[in-house]
Amino acid sequence: MESVGNVDTKRRPRKIGLKKELGFYELLVIGVAGALGNGALFGTVQMVSGAGPGAIFGFVFGAFIYGLLTMTYVEMSKVYPEAGGPTRYTIYTHGRWTNLINSMADLLWYLFIPPIEVVAIISGLDYFYHGVFLTSAGFPTTTGVLVGTLLILTFVPINYFGIKEFGRTTNVMGIIKLIFYIAMVLGFIAFVANFSNLTAYGVLPYRAVSILGIMPLVMYDFGATRVIPDLAEETKHRGDIGKAMIFTVIIESLIYVGVGFAVVFGFHFASLGIKPGDFSALSSHLEGFNPFFVFAHQSGITWVFVAALVTGLLAPYVTGYIYLGSGTRVLFAIGRSGFISKSLKKIESKHAIPLIALIVFAIIGSIIVLVTAPDPTIYTFIDDASAAGYLGLVLNPIANMVTRRQGLVPKNLRVRGMPVIAPLAVGLSALIPFWAGWPSEPYAVLLMLIGTVVIGILSKVKIGARNVIWYVVFILFETIMVMIGSDGFTGKIFGASIGNLIPFTWATLIVLVVSMAIFYPWGILSGFKKQFSHPDFTQEVLESNRLAKKIDPLKSETESNQ
Repeated sequence: MESVGNVDTKRRPRKIGLKKELGFYELLVIGVAGALGNGALFGTVQMVSGAGPGAIFGFVFGAFIYGLLTMTYVEMSKVYPEAGGPTRYTIYTHGRWTNLINSMADLLWYLFIPPIEVVAIISGLDYFYHGVFLTSAGFPTTTGVLVGTLLILTFVPINYFGIKEFGRTTNVMGIIKLIFYIAMVLGFIAFVANFSNLTAYGVLPYRAVSILGIMPLVMYDFGATRVIPDLAEETKHRGDIGKAMIFTVIIESLIYVGVGFAVVFGFHFASLGIKPGDFSALSSHLEGFNPFFVFAHQSGITWVFVAALVTGLLAPYVTGYIYLGSGTRVLFAIGRSGFISKSLKKIESKHAIPLIALIVFAIIGSIIVLVTAPDPTIYTFIDDASAAGYLGLVLNPIANMVTRRQGLVPKNLRVRGMPVIAPLAVGLSALIPFWAGWPSEPYAVLLMLIGTVVIGILSKVKIGARNVIWYVVFILFETIMVMIGSDGFTGKIFGASIGNLIPFTWATLIVLVVSMAIFYPWGILSGFKKQFSHPDFTQEVLESNRLAKKIDPLKSETESNQ
């Protein structure tokens, strides 16, 4: 009879599982390469349009916010090193209803991103074949939709041949992408070098409050760090997950600040036909074009244009297939939780990947975003993704604190300062959907509602109905605040105009304070006192986690047992 620790494995059939093939270096490259996509290329130009040179401060603020969130992932990934782990944390702390809504938010975040990156690619192609792939308003044409869908399908083979080949491919393509990305950024800063744009018209030409309005664009860029814990179950050593996340946030923060300077220094108002100092006209003037192609072409520097060309096409492609892979793990995690279909958690034996989840994810992503989005441009896609994503991410710090209350995080594995980090992370994360505004936040909530109701009924979800009340009220609160405190809602209710009932800055403060003072403690108190365990939804994975921890113990765990 064979046994591992106290777990008897006699006569058990060999189960097909995910393979542990990724090390620290692969995780770091995946994290950084996944981050540097369309958001920094197109989003930064939109940020400068909205806040002028103040966009640079936006990246600094974003690094602070996501740094807080990252600390919660660092701790939780040690407890639950699962595929699509962040999508599963809440099933252990609040039950199936909270986890279902959380899963819908996470799924929407991931479903939006590969098509967002594809739209960036076809925008680059449209620079050379203008009007073929995008309309004058920046919407994909029929040809653009077809090409975009085909591009998404090309992401599938890269993810099909196993996580080891995925890591190897990303090591090569990610480094190439990083080299050209940095070369482009340095080229604009050092050789176009229009330094007067930084101060000649004011560092904050539209006041400090303008930085708040661009934060959904900023946080879209930082959200890529989450792909690392999604691959936790395929990582050789659990300790590498947290280290890779921390280094990814540091590296991407430095590069994003560099991109901010590159955009500010990289153009001349006169050459674009824009009134000097009118940053707000920048995005509309570049509508339908890859802005870095335009800047590089006008610079007259051939190698900068080549760097921009390679970056504009390769960067979003790499980010797209990385997100398809991580999104597949999210869908796989949803299958493990008993939602949608059990077939989603099946692992293909030859390459040890969740093949059905991979195919389904690619198909659904193409349909939902490229076909049904109400305003299918890059910038609205980013706001939609940010609204959905951070409605889900806000749960992570709360799940972290509930997990501590359940006694599952040994003191020597805890991140210092978490009682301060967690409420700040909740409050600041709650602001992102609010700042995404109308119609992005309500659109994301509507899709989440439809998915939750349909899947909840089909999957016969019952467990955790009381534990989800706080989260439902939180989402309702966010949506109401968007309606009455956002500049985006212009409609009337019962004949009254309520779009600016509360000034934007005051509404921001209300969302921050209420989220920290009411929803944060309410969410923690709504959690289970003990870890949720169920033979169909958690026990098999928990057993696998226990075996993995015995094979790959963290140093601090070993020391705590001595």
